[in-house]
Amino acid sequence: AAYEHQLLLRATEGLKSIEGLTIYGDHDHKTAVISFNLAGVHPYDVGSILDQLGIAVRTGHHCAQPIMTYYNIPGTVRASFSFYNTFEEVDALVAGVKKAQQMLC
Repeated sequence: AAYEHQLLLRATEGLKSIEGLTIYGDHDHKTAVISFNLAGVHPYDVGSILDQLGIAVRTGHHCAQPIMTYYNIPGTVRASFSFYNTFEEVDALVAGVKKAQQMLC
């Protein structure tokens, strides 16, 4: 759990450095899952580019469509980290999101 938390912290720090990126559910005490969106870009488009880069994420409503509808969120990109992930993979996620932003904005 401590290692997964370190992965989450690194991802959060890296993703927060991207202008126009919103993280949902940013809290000190949470599981190693991070949901986010890029301003003006549909999460499916971000997810498709990340997939082409070999970065596995989920996109969509994540079984939370009523609350996303309430907050007018079209879905999110969600990355989950576990004991088998590496810091290099976290860095690849951040770099991939930056590349997606360059391509789509």
